[in-house]
Amino acid sequence: MIFILLVPLWAFAHVIQDDVTMTSKERFSFKSVCSKMVSHESPLIEYISGTEIDCMGKKVKASDFCEKTMATDPYYLRASFDEDTKEAVCVSGKKVLFKYLCVKLTDKELCSREAKDSCKVIREKLAKRLDNVHASFTKNEKGIKQLNCYYESPGIEKSL
Repeated sequence: MIFILLVPLWAFAHVIQDDVTMTSKERFSFKSVCSKMVSHESPLIEYISGTEIDCMGKKVKASDFCEKTMATDPYYLRASFDEDTKEAVCVSGKKVLFKYLCVKLTDKELCSREAKDSCKVIREKLAKRLDNVHASFTKNEKGIKQLNCYYESPGIEKSL
């Protein structure tokens, strides 16, 4: 079963596809995140962004929490904080298909490298424990450069 996750706009503004074959989506309260990640009591917890919260003066990254919490999960992919539910969300999956459109000057750093290197940057944010099995740049129907990355978990028969 394939689920589509929308990457927060603050992360990648020109994402045109982010398909994940998800195995699990674990949710943890902000309070449990702070309890696990800081040594002091945190009665006041402030949402900073989709990737960071403040536990009474100590900033905690969603990725640090999920990597620690999901240490034994070989399919752990990515992490975020949900401001509405006041939860950390840790996502695991076996495959990720990611496409990114290179349209602005701010895309230059990501889009001027070798495709393999650009997909490595994306992997750190969206497909943490998967192998990059395909990386390419193509032009879409309008002639705009597009980065294509495909990730699979180790051990899955490579389909590309």
